[in-house]
Amino acid sequence: MKRVWSRRLRRRSTVVFPLLFALVAVTGAWQGGWWSVLLAGIQLLLAAAVATVLVWPDRPPRPARRPTADRLVGRAADLNRVIGLLGEPRETGAPAPKAVLIHGMPGVGKTTLARRAADAVADHYPDGHVRVSLTDAGVPVASGDLLTMVLQKLAWAYEIPANPSERASLFRARVSGRRILFVFDDAQEPSQLTELLPNAPGSLVIITSRRNLSPQLNVHGFALDPLPEREALDLLCSVTGLDGFTAIESSVRLVQACGRLPAALQALGARVADEGADLALLSPESIAADLGRASRPRWATAAVAGIAAEFGRLSRLERYALCLLTQVRSRSFASWVLGPLLRVSAAKSDVIATTLAGARLLEPAGRDDRFELARYRFHPLVRTFAEAHLNQDADLASTCRDALDRLRGVYLELARSALDGSAQHPLPGLDMAHHWIPETSPRARAAECLAWIRFEQESLWEEVPALLERDRDFALRLVAGFTRPHPAAVTVAARTGWAEITPSPVLAFDYLLAHVRIDLIAGRYEQCETVIDGVRSRTRPELLRGRALMHLTAAEVYGELGWAQRAKRHVAEGEALLGTGGEPTLRSRLEAARQLADPYLDGPLPDDAYWRAMVSATRHHVHHRHRNVIDDLCPVTGGERGDDHRRTMLHRRLAQANWDLHDQSRADVGAALLAAARHAMLAVLAAESTGNRWEQARGRLLLARALTAHGRDEDACAQRHLAEKLIADGGRPPPYLMIGDPQWSAPGLVG
Repeated sequence: MKRVWSRRLRRRSTVVFPLLFALVAVTGAWQGGWWSVLLAGIQLLLAAAVATVLVWPDRPPRPARRPTADRLVGRAADLNRVIGLLGEPRETGAPAPKAVLIHGMPGVGKTTLARRAADAVADHYPDGHVRVSLTDAGVPVASGDLLTMVLQKLAWAYEIPANPSERASLFRARVSGRRILFVFDDAQEPSQLTELLPNAPGSLVIITSRRNLSPQLNVHGFALDPLPEREALDLLCSVTGLDGFTAIESSVRLVQACGRLPAALQALGARVADEGADLALLSPESIAADLGRASRPRWATAAVAGIAAEFGRLSRLERYALCLLTQVRSRSFASWVLGPLLRVSAAKSDVIATTLAGARLLEPAGRDDRFELARYRFHPLVRTFAEAHLNQDADLASTCRDALDRLRGVYLELARSALDGSAQHPLPGLDMAHHWIPETSPRARAAECLAWIRFEQESLWEEVPALLERDRDFALRLVAGFTRPHPAAVTVAARTGWAEITPSPVLAFDYLLAHVRIDLIAGRYEQCETVIDGVRSRTRPELLRGRALMHLTAAEVYGELGWAQRAKRHVAEGEALLGTGGEPTLRSRLEAARQLADPYLDGPLPDDAYWRAMVSATRHHVHHRHRNVIDDLCPVTGGERGDDHRRTMLHRRLAQANWDLHDQSRADVGAALLAAARHAMLAVLAAESTGNRWEQARGRLLLARALTAHGRDEDACAQRHLAEKLIADGGRPPPYLMIGDPQWSAPGLVG
């Protein structure tokens, strides 16, 4: 208590001592008479002021923060690329001003990047710098009004012509022969910029837009993506003023929930810094709750301001479409799903999906292998925003169930059609799908049908438990096309015992192969070995390829995990089944698995980027070249966002490599330790989505080691307890987790 009061007196001495001095001075200034009454009153006021200063509670200090607009974290490469594009000529080769269009989704940081690029080259344009916003309160500004604004910024002191053509001629004459830097922010339509682009060389133009208008404007386009994971975490730490180890689990989860958008991360960080919120108590669920409130908090409004602006420009039908699409379980979807959801035609569905993608509320995700249609996916923050709007709209929520029932019916019809080999148009035997599937879709091959089922497996998994009661054969045939784990897989295993499908032994092998894949991804290694051992007696030629695929799949996963002995055994058995021939793709996969199992074995690197990085990193690891391991694996992490198993393997290996680098090198210990902790937590998140308890526990133990090395023993102990619980709930650990890894042999941790 004495220490608390002494600190408070020291902090407030600049106020207390002048007040005390004034009290003493007043006391000695006047004596006697009616002045004594006035003197007593002044003394009481001064005494009350002194007591108030001493007793008034402290306001919690706020960490110093730089202005949000000045913060540009993790964009050095993007900034250099934009500056480089400004020096390249246009594709037509005609003499014209240098121009580049920065486009991307709302909140990705286009305006900040444009300002930094303009600041970097501003010295080369001495005749003026003009910055104009092309929207006003979310409404596009007309081209004529923009010309007036630009002429005023160019210090035109005379009357501006009312005729638009005369105004444009005046602008070109004013710009001709001068070196002026223009920054046009938030362009909505090409027509806004038609008259604003100078037609003479010498000037420089930087444009930002949520839409890719570069083909229409004939300027260089630069697509700005969300921040990489490491840079997004650095930005959150920079805004909050916290070090990277503080509440690292919450930080990683929040960065993923915000989709690595700089605007959302800055708004969230400002809330932590300004309001004194505890970062460890925040969660993705709290973000969803804030966005779902009728009156959003200030930080939530700032985080989704750009998304809300684009959402407000949509028609009522397009808003309904965006909200209903959040109920589609698959990670990506084709435009035709809007047909059964909204009861609209195929052409209308394609137009709506194209509009949403043009507004950057949906992201492109390739093409549909069955119907040759564009596929789309949600950005995490856009999905959260749309789900919150769906819950607020009572009318839309009431119609959601019927819309989903229609979509489920179409999914099942198309899946049955794909499995029966009747995927052509007009679609035979399909009572619902032909109303919403485009008639121009080509006939799909069997391989494309299987790929389509894998695209939609999250949505189809939802139907499997109910199908087991009505059509067991159809349900099991569906599962045979899946490759990702799902909670429904446990239900299927419990009800069927992964039984074979009679009388089709070939389909039985497809089903069992899916069983092997799902068990390996989900960490059920002993169940996988049981299935493989159960088919060893099958020797028919048509089944040998299925057995080889089982061994090959197991060898790949065990090689990724670093379980060398078991990987080598499956490589040998797979090679024996394939013989000297076999398909070239299978032979190349087998060679990659062999090199993973034996890192001292030389051989050509695989063609696939993921396997090439894994094999190269494995070779560097055995020679303790940890920096090379990181250089091999880091570029691949950005391209594997759709495959959680691969993300688990990559981040766990990166965590281990950074930890080994921290032990080996003393040059940059803090950075390597922080990278190890972050990659360990990212591996935990990826393993959670696949249900792999062992990789979750492994990642948490790696995180605990990094926290211990940083001196955060309490946080490290919490991570160890979580790992112990995962191990206890998961049963007997697989052997590879206890061989050559000292963290698993800690007393009391296992067994």
